[in-house]
Amino acid sequence: MRYFCLSLLLCFSTVSLAAVQKADQFIVDGVPHDVDSSPLEKLYAADELRLKLKNQAQCGYQGVWELKGQHLFLNTLKQADCETAAVGIDPQLLFSEKQYPLKAHWFSGAIKVPLTDKDYKHCLTEEGSDETIGYAYLAMVYEFIAGELVKQSEQIVTENWQRPRSNCANVPTARV
Repeated sequence: MRYFCLSLLLCFSTVSLAAVQKADQFIVDGVPHDVDSSPLEKLYAADELRLKLKNQAQCGYQGVWELKGQHLFLNTLKQADCETAAVGIDPQLLFSEKQYPLKAHWFSGAIKVPLTDKDYKHCLTEEGSDETIGYAYLAMVYEFIAGELVKQSEQIVTENWQRPRSNCANVPTARV
């Protein structure tokens, strides 16, 4: 029984390590910014991407994207090596191209570059304990259609995990 539990523990710990993901970077005017989402997610579902990169990115991957003129490019895709520095992923594994940079013609969506820290929203539960229900932050939002920039604007980005309750007003917020 002890060996069974130990085997099970090792199995689950290995699976959780394989899901680690570094934040993608988005370069605008030569300045890199960490972003919460990856334009690559518009091309491949997470499971499909993991399958294609199974021997290349055991500890996740990081894309480095850049706005050049009015177009979005993928400059590099690196595996997040668990032990040492990141190593480049061959573009032929995911694309029909032989080298980077790649024009991200598949991407239609928004990339949000935070301009402020996240302001976490807290509410009191019925039991009186503090509960985080979401956050908001000011961001520069770059909107693309087929990899071409169509709009750039400052916006307040909100993420709510739960519906706000009436008892949220007097609970202090935390900035992280």
